[in-house]
Amino acid sequence: MKLLLSAAESSSDAHGAELLQALHQVLLSDQKLEVFGVGGPRLRAAGMETLVRAEDLSVMGLSEVLLRLPRAYRALQTVSQAAALRKPDLAVVMDYPDFHFRLAKKLKRQGIPIVYYIPPKIWVWRKNRIHFLKKYFVKVLSILPFEEAYYRAEKVPFQFVGNPLIDELPWSLSKRGARSELGLDEKSPVLVVMPGSRPAELKVHFPLMIEAAKLIAEQLRAEQKLAKKQALKVLVPLPVGIATEPFQVELTRLLSSHGSSDMDASVDVRISQGDAHQCLVAADVGLIKSGTSTLEAGLLKCCHVVTYRPSLLTGWVFKNLIQYQGPVGLINWVAGWKPGDSLAVPELLCERATPQELATEGAALFLDQSRRTQMEAAFDRARRALGLSDSGWSGESPSHRAALEVLRLLQNRGGTC
Repeated sequence: MKLLLSAAESSSDAHGAELLQALHQVLLSDQKLEVFGVGGPRLRAAGMETLVRAEDLSVMGLSEVLLRLPRAYRALQTVSQAAALRKPDLAVVMDYPDFHFRLAKKLKRQGIPIVYYIPPKIWVWRKNRIHFLKKYFVKVLSILPFEEAYYRAEKVPFQFVGNPLIDELPWSLSKRGARSELGLDEKSPVLVVMPGSRPAELKVHFPLMIEAAKLIAEQLRAEQKLAKKQALKVLVPLPVGIATEPFQVELTRLLSSHGSSDMDASVDVRISQGDAHQCLVAADVGLIKSGTSTLEAGLLKCCHVVTYRPSLLTGWVFKNLIQYQGPVGLINWVAGWKPGDSLAVPELLCERATPQELATEGAALFLDQSRRTQMEAAFDRARRALGLSDSGWSGESPSHRAALEVLRLLQNRGGTC
């Protein structure tokens, strides 16, 4: 059997690797699976033949997409030509709709059935995309329970398989254990900042969050939550595969005092890789770029602020053309947000994404226990919505569920659902 798999985002690369590993587990001993397509480091490590590196496609907003159009076009040609030559029994695409919708048209013309695993957020904007999904995909596999109402209403073949984060998060790790692993003491205030996974996101959000961290340290010291010479511990878990040296250089610049050699001692910043979950469990508060990380933070009960600062073009389109009024943070949706509700987790977007506003919200979470309590109640709602109990997860693995559905379609060569 042959599977074309395309995961062109950092989070979908991780989820794709989980899916691929689960697929190998559910295959019978006499079944062989050939997998090729688009992926990042996690999928390469899981054994997928990578025709296009996900890192070469990852972008942030509309202006960045325009700059990478030639590269995206070449990637489309590479994948569609490989599909025509190798004739996969099924294609599974994950996230990244602008790329995958174009790929779907090419694959459909070749008679290749296509599954969308982690579909586009039609509940945010461009709701008419649901008709495209109905026309070009034999099945939509969702990881968000609230999406079911949208797809069922349009009679799109749909299945909620559970969220693969359930397979990945360290449910048994305590704050004390996480701090021990990271070499942190139990009582010091700790802030985690997660500026994103795409290069453009990191470039924008990293300095924004470090400046906010310095202001938070000032507020905590003014409230005597930090001793006079005590630094606020700041954890920066960068994505695997990102070069850390430029961030160390940028950090030195950000902490330099007015161009002198003296460094700002109000924060003690630790840049790392591959330990995001430990950092979320260890931290008291987080500043987190909108995306999967906000759901990770909520499920691990890290009180946080959601932020996103797009390019000027993307921000203008979002504000003036899309005019979306709901939350962008996944944690707010999974926790049960409805129109008219206040946000369980504050969101500072576009022009509100400033160091000053981030610091105000972040410091409040350190200082106001009632706000933390309300937010933690929302996190409990989100955990229940995904089928989690207080003791964690005891059901079937979501990646296993998704793998079984993909295997069924592979065996049927994309037959009717």
